[in-house]
Amino acid sequence: MMKRFSYTTINKILLLVGLFSVLSCKKILDVPPQSAVDITQNYRDVYDANAAVIGIYGKLLTIADRYIVLNELRADLASPTANADRYLQELSNHNVSADNPWADARPFYNIILNCNDAMKNFDIMVQQSKMTRDEYRQRYADVAAIRAWLYLQLGIHFGQVPYVTDPLETTDALKDESKYPRLPFNDLLDKLIASLKDQYLDAYPTSSSITGATNTSLNTTVDGYPTSFFFINKRCILGDLYLWRGRYTDAAAMYRYVTETGYRNEGGAGNTSFWQYKPNYNNFNIVYSKAGDERTLIDDNNNVAGWRAIFGSSSLSQTDVNSEWIWYLPFDKNFKPVNPFIDLFSNQSGRYLITASKLALNNWNNQTQRNGFPYDARGRLSVRTINGQPVIAKQLYYYLDGTSLLPVNVLQRQGRWLLYRGATLNLRFAEAACRDSYVDVAYALTNVGVSRVFDGAWPNPVVAATSTAPGNVPTDKTNIQQTKKPAPYDLDGRNGDVPYYRAPWHRQIGSRSRANLVDLPSTLVTGIDITGMENAIIDEAGLETAYEGNRWGDLLRVALRRNDPSYIANKISDKLNADGNSGAASAAKSKLSSVNGLYLPLKF
Repeated sequence: MMKRFSYTTINKILLLVGLFSVLSCKKILDVPPQSAVDITQNYRDVYDANAAVIGIYGKLLTIADRYIVLNELRADLASPTANADRYLQELSNHNVSADNPWADARPFYNIILNCNDAMKNFDIMVQQSKMTRDEYRQRYADVAAIRAWLYLQLGIHFGQVPYVTDPLETTDALKDESKYPRLPFNDLLDKLIASLKDQYLDAYPTSSSITGATNTSLNTTVDGYPTSFFFINKRCILGDLYLWRGRYTDAAAMYRYVTETGYRNEGGAGNTSFWQYKPNYNNFNIVYSKAGDERTLIDDNNNVAGWRAIFGSSSLSQTDVNSEWIWYLPFDKNFKPVNPFIDLFSNQSGRYLITASKLALNNWNNQTQRNGFPYDARGRLSVRTINGQPVIAKQLYYYLDGTSLLPVNVLQRQGRWLLYRGATLNLRFAEAACRDSYVDVAYALTNVGVSRVFDGAWPNPVVAATSTAPGNVPTDKTNIQQTKKPAPYDLDGRNGDVPYYRAPWHRQIGSRSRANLVDLPSTLVTGIDITGMENAIIDEAGLETAYEGNRWGDLLRVALRRNDPSYIANKISDKLNADGNSGAASAAKSKLSSVNGLYLPLKF
């Protein structure tokens, strides 16, 4: 029987599942890691419930490689290298064989069954007064959100899947379709929305906000690690479910709430009020230390002025990190599971299995910066040339030395699984606004910011073309720099001194302006071009969030929404042709030209 847990013991369990890099002066708890989940007879108090939650997140780390491989290699921005085996080649070419291990749904379902078991036992615990109603609501909702995220991934890749909420012993039971029929994707989305919409949607309360002799919070700081980043943002996943289901106003309401987290927390009295979760003109930009000199691009893990620091900062203040990242899970150098991204992407002490497609490189090189440089510098920071080979570096910056791009220590394979950030949130907010016919709001979120689009004169050039900050607009901002739309699109970007305004959106500029790129055509707005704006948003998502696990879902969502599988088929064909694989390009285009061809075969 498992031991009764104290809060210190919970921290040690976190060590065992690899969520914290904590060195304890005491002996590590002599309980095997799987006990954090497999504790069907030990749900005795809130500490046991905490152990179950943490165990589920530990299990989640084991599918990080699967998440990235399926969402990136099946899409248009990543390609297998010469080192890749036939299974990775199959995913890229869309000719997946029955024995392809990457196309196995069981790893997702194994964690779902863990979630089901925990949720069932949480129900029993609260009925037996083994934890309070608030403790129950917080933990139950967290696990429900992880389960919904897992099911969303299954729907994205397999289409019709069984929806099971029972704590089954193994996934073998899912073979019986009479008991567990396969739901169409839209029906699955409806189930997932229903499972979350009335749940507790806030973060765990901080440890400092809990009174009493015993602190049971999961939201705390351990040896400098703020655990708040480790837990899924429930409003983000609910917003994503609404977005997939075509409930755009509901999606936008979720996204809007999260984007204004800093403003609510600080009441407009602190810096993070205006930049947290919003691409802005203060943090993480494409910027040069000498104007007009491309050699001086800020290329540093730990300089808040530079875009690259989003993916490698370990020394920036927590305020700065908070402004961009919403959800990530760390791989610690001392504990399992081992960081899988080094083998996937690195050509130094890794297997170098996946690299950037030539199409992705072309996409970045076909952009123009405001200073005239004929490329998007985010491409040069996302994909590095190392030993003469293009290396996807986004997931490696915690492993590589910031200057030499050599491993700091080949035996220390630390890293982070970067799951959800402010730029992702804003682009999905823009997608919802676009589909709700607020193309001007979508344009502002993607491109140049609320303050500029709604300054009363746009698209006439009242702001200098090279400026990313609000500039030459009328002194009195009372009736401008705000969208004046119905909620949740009523965004206020006023920035004036007479009278004084510092509204929540006054520093937001969109990911394109943060990347120093020229404006998108104003005709997208003046012509109310919903399809053109949507294309621009998805293109921008590829430039900004490549290799973060979003790409296949972004493409599929648009293809399904338009009932046009050729939207994906053409992009995959273009990738394979650019890579010199014309035979596979033709076959993939033919297969992906039907909706059924967009999904992997589901077998148990």
